[in-house]
Amino acid sequence: MAYQAVLTDPSEGREHLVRLWLDNLPVRGDARAKLDWLYLDGPAGRGEVFLLRDERGAPVGCAGITRRELWRGDQPLKTALLADLAIDRAHRTGMPALVLQRATKRHVDAAYDLSYGFPNANAVALHRRIGYHVLGAMERYVRVLRHSRYLERKYGRPIVARAAGAVIDGAKLAVRTARAFAPSRAAELVWLDDVDPRFDRLWEQSRGAWGLAGRRDAAFLRWRFLRKPDEKVAVAALCEKKGGALRAYAIVGGAPGDFALIADAFGSIEAQGDLLTLLAPALTTRGHTAIGMRFLGDPRMTEMLRAHSFSLRDAHRTVIVNPGATCPIDPAIVRDTARWYLTDLDEDT
Repeated sequence: MAYQAVLTDPSEGREHLVRLWLDNLPVRGDARAKLDWLYLDGPAGRGEVFLLRDERGAPVGCAGITRRELWRGDQPLKTALLADLAIDRAHRTGMPALVLQRATKRHVDAAYDLSYGFPNANAVALHRRIGYHVLGAMERYVRVLRHSRYLERKYGRPIVARAAGAVIDGAKLAVRTARAFAPSRAAELVWLDDVDPRFDRLWEQSRGAWGLAGRRDAAFLRWRFLRKPDEKVAVAALCEKKGGALRAYAIVGGAPGDFALIADAFGSIEAQGDLLTLLAPALTTRGHTAIGMRFLGDPRMTEMLRAHSFSLRDAHRTVIVNPGATCPIDPAIVRDTARWYLTDLDEDT
């Protein structure tokens, strides 16, 4: 059977895309709302899609391209984030996927400075075959705040676990509160409902401290986290007591009484350390049981997480990269894991 991959405007292919997603992908919430948000309303520009058509012209697969901006210091890079690869079950053989992904790669190599993506385990080999480099896997770090559930899972005996957990929690909260004294003399943790121009200034001031980092100004953060359908987060900001300048922030998801996920954090390494010092007791007080964060890139960040009692739990989400024909930086830099700064913000959500 012959297949053809056709570059298609997301609006024109809306119904085909929604059907392919619902039939083949784990879409959370309203698929049409996701299409509007991710492909039509992004601050870096409209996304693109390839539809895979069989010999009768029927759409049997798709591959999405969402626009992002990666920066290296003061140099912006037009970036393609690969997303929403889906092929109907009856066509999941090697050839259809290869036709679709080769067409997508030819396009992004010519039209973008670089491309990256988070393929599932079944698609990693395909992307390597067509020329993508495996950067690594997103590492998930976790810090336990409330220990009774952990002790019960490990040792059983619920009553004893609750009692022991309460003792451990009280002792650790006292230590966390004491450690927060030093940074709290000059700064405070503030919970915000929205982002503001201070986030623009933080992005401009801090992006040079990292290598390849995705855009994190107020407009992007508002779109990525506060306007995303079916998601609620809180913004934890480390602000100077004198003048209110923003030093660092964390985007926190998860309901009180449950796991708190840091979906993104940014600032200098020192400021982020102070932020975590204040954030841990604050999240404990809010009733969260643990804190988690996924990251891949600069080893200073993982060292800082370990210094704040975060432990590596797993590393499952593979990241692939490829410099395009117009990439203005050395391809070796693009392929160097230590030059990146990747969090959940950068995923094809």
